[in-house]
Amino acid sequence: MTTEPEPSYSLKLATLIGLLSCGDLDEHETSRIVNICLQARSDPAKALKDNYGPDAAKVAQYDPKGATAFIIFVELEDYFAVADTVDELYEQIIDAFEHPALPEYPYDNNSFETISDYYEWVDRQLQMHHAKYCLISFGESYTHDFQVILVHREKTAEILSLCKELDLHAERCQ
Repeated sequence: MTTEPEPSYSLKLATLIGLLSCGDLDEHETSRIVNICLQARSDPAKALKDNYGPDAAKVAQYDPKGATAFIIFVELEDYFAVADTVDELYEQIIDAFEHPALPEYPYDNNSFETISDYYEWVDRQLQMHHAKYCLISFGESYTHDFQVILVHREKTAEILSLCKELDLHAERCQ
């Protein structure tokens, strides 16, 4: 547990939530999420159970440090792409855009040998068709292989820095 004063922690969390949602949430919704995260700092199991049910409280048993990332994921779930396969993940990325300009997944014509190859291809597609965005991996998915979120490319370094300061797992998808 950090010894950092609550206001600074709260402000950083609010900033991160705003960046992860690309500024879509109002201050009341952001504040509500921050308050749940603050509750989880002192009693993760109770905060998760009270807000998301007994099954969610199990996260606190096996990953108490992951409670904040779990809360952010649950609250921003509509912004995330979560899947077990790269083609399913890509379909969700396409669906994130109101007017997707991304090409279809290249089922029969790709040279992906690693997940890094796949992420490089996705990033090239985003740069060509939706240059404002890039993908980051955030938190831990306890049920799927991939848990990513589209963020503003120009804010990626700030997001990753905040995640590091808040001790949340995040990295650029590459």
